[in-house]
Order: sequence, then C-alpha cells, then structure tokens
Amino acid sequence: MRRISKAVVAASLAIAAVGLTAPASQAATAGASERGTSGCFNWSYSEGTSTTTVYWHNTCNKKAQLFIWWKNGAVDQMKRVDAGAHAKGHIKHAGSVKSIEA
Repeated sequence: MRRISKAVVAASLAIAAVGLTAPASQAATAGASERGTSGCFNWSYSEGTSTTTVYWHNTCNKKAQLFIWWKNGAVDQMKRVDAGAHAKGHIKHAGSVKSIEA
C-alpha cells in the first residue's frame, strides 16, 4: 500500500512540474528579440506589452535614413530616423514594429 501512495505522489509532482513549466517557456518565446540589417543600419528590438523600442546603428561613413513602420491597433504609422555617420540611438513608439527599411 505504501508503494502505491509513493507512486501517486511522484506522478502528481511530475504533472504539476509540467504544468508550471509550460507558461514560462511560452513567455520566453513571446519576448524574443529581433535583429536585422537594412542598408547602412543594424537594428534590434524586443516588443513590450504596449510599446516597442528599436535600437539602431548607422554603420556607413555618411548620413542615412531609416524608416520604421509601427502597427498600433488599426493604425499604421511611419517614423523616420536621420542618422549621421556611425551614429547610434533608439526610438520608442506605441504598438509593435511592422517593418524596418533603409
């Protein structure tokens, strides 16, 4: 009888551990960061719950422009970055990133 109760407890703990692990792995995937290159720019971002910050670096020896399209509900909006040679910076906006182009 004692062996059965130990097996039941062990099985219950295993099921509980699986139940606790699944949401954590889903949360890690939701906050995954994106990186890329477009024209003279290297960029990266990780979407937040209501805003997203894009970090950028102009790797060229000349002034360049980066265009970031944001999606906030049904509204699309473009923000332009004018960056000097080798400049680094970031831009924060409500919503999520739709596309980044140079």
